[in-house]
Amino acid sequence: MQNFILRTIILFTAFIVSLNVVAQKPKVQNDPTHDDKPLHFGFSLGFNAMNFYIVHSEVARNYFIAADVARLQPGFHVHALSNLRLAEYFDLRFLPGISFGGERHIEYVDKTVTDQAYSQTINPDDVPVKIESNFLEFPLLIKYKSKRLNNFRPYLISGINTRVDLAGAKLDWGKKEEDPKKKNIVLLNLLDGYYELGVGMDFYLQYFKFGVELKYAWGFRNILKTENKKGERPYPDIAIYTDVIEKMKSRMFLITFHFE
Repeated sequence: MQNFILRTIILFTAFIVSLNVVAQKPKVQNDPTHDDKPLHFGFSLGFNAMNFYIVHSEVARNYFIAADVARLQPGFHVHALSNLRLAEYFDLRFLPGISFGGERHIEYVDKTVTDQAYSQTINPDDVPVKIESNFLEFPLLIKYKSKRLNNFRPYLISGINTRVDLAGAKLDWGKKEEDPKKKNIVLLNLLDGYYELGVGMDFYLQYFKFGVELKYAWGFRNILKTENKKGERPYPDIAIYTDVIEKMKSRMFLITFHFE
């Protein structure tokens, strides 16, 4: 999926460059001065799929345990939108909002046994480990637009995003059966930072501009929590699920619809 997204972005970049080279003067029909406004506002709705990039630790290699994301449950997001015109082809965009409902299932496999029920390390009742995240997020992005052609305009977008995980704020280590709303055997740090890169297309309608955007985001922080606020580590029965992971970084694919 990641390679497909990156190839799509590269091809779309080449497409935009070619448009700027060969495009004829467009015959604008709808809202011809929309992009001339120094500042305009709107809102965004969309869907996302969250993932993890997992690096195994020395413990995983010693115990022959593998951890990987086995299943993704899509979420959705809602943003306010502020767009500042920087130049003819460049905008600065700030889209504070909330993203929720996304869930990732981490599967742990003991490679020393063929039937996981006989593992001495991994309890089959504990896996897969379900991790849900609800984010407050604050993307700050640069948008590069091609020349407008009639009533559409392709663009590239990139920047950074800060996300705060609300779902993990009240969680502590423990098994779900103890208290599903307050316990989990794998915990995440609440604050994460992302690089974002995407492509999109704006469509100029009679009364507003509608945009469709595909974007890929990759976190640059290790978000695996190894200690809580009190400096406590997970208790021994579940420590293995954290200890087999050296680094865990976020990945996210987003489809967004803008109304401006």
